Amino acid sequence: MQQVLTDSKTEKRASAYPFPLDAVILAGTHQNPKRLVCGRNKAFLSIAGKSLLRYVVDALLGAESIGQVFVVGPADELQKELTGLSSRVRPIAQRGKMLTNCWAGIEASEARHRDDPDLDVKDRPLLIISCDLPLITSRAVDDFVARCARLDNESNPPAAMLAGVVDEPGVSPFHPSGDTLGIKRPFVELASGRLRLANIYVARPRNMSHQEFLQTGFSYRKAKDWRNVVALVFSFFRRPHGWHSAWMTMRIQLTLMLSSGKGRLYWRLKAGNTLGRVEKCLSEVLGGTVRVVVSPFGGLSLDVDDEEDFHVIDTRYQDWAAITAAVKPELTP
Repeated sequence: MQQVLTDSKTEKRASAYPFPLDAVILAGTHQNPKRLVCGRNKAFLSIAGKSLLRYVVDALLGAESIGQVFVVGPADELQKELTGLSSRVRPIAQRGKMLTNCWAGIEASEARHRDDPDLDVKDRPLLIISCDLPLITSRAVDDFVARCARLDNESNPPAAMLAGVVDEPGVSPFHPSGDTLGIKRPFVELASGRLRLANIYVARPRNMSHQEFLQTGFSYRKAKDWRNVVALVFSFFRRPHGWHSAWMTMRIQLTLMLSSGKGRLYWRLKAGNTLGRVEKCLSEVLGGTVRVVVSPFGGLSLDVDDEEDFHVIDTRYQDWAAITAAVKPELTP
């Protein structure tokens, strides 16, 4: 009996950080009007009577793994949207593009912990998340943070970035079926399964020596557009070890193109698309160890990219919220 209790406590410690993580929500207005949805900053669009931003804020406030929440965006609109909320929520005025806005939140968190004698701010992990995830829940956040903690506690040194992804089983309930509306986006075809990027990260940004490349990756992240793929590949050539990452990007894109036929070349390429290779390429490009964390909560990948997404999620919200509530992750924080 004593052994069972000891194992349980050890498992708990292995799946937790020693303190709640600060969180940075990116709710800034992009300078490009094409990034607006329905003519406005999507953070303030409403689904089921609640803004997209409030879904994220409320989930973070309810998560046991999260402490202070910094929301970066247009100051006046944030002030109105966040009035009356917990003192744990702090609005931060946006600065410009995604990366500079992110640093505004990171620096606010660092200032809060500057005098901590036990841990240098550069080694303190924090959560970074987008503002447009109406299917997010506190359980999904706690589960993701627990998975990150487990990987971090197994590594020495811990990762500079832990990037959230979802697998095909987690996201397939949200695909269209017959006349039923849904959202289906391309997967990354890996040997271990089909994955797609979520919108949640745990990071130690100061431990990435090339974090400026995150803006480039964000700008070209829509891999379904070949022009973006080509632009991303060429951007890799200018970086240390860039040939590895350029080839891996082209290889993954070619695997995706061949996935409908699933011929011999598809299976050969997919077998070589290992998670370890992807993590190695990302680590080289960003100048710090990157780990990929698979979440069973498929809703973490359902952001609002355009008006069609907004219409589909708005229409299906109640059904999809019930699907999210029914997720039973194997890992319990």
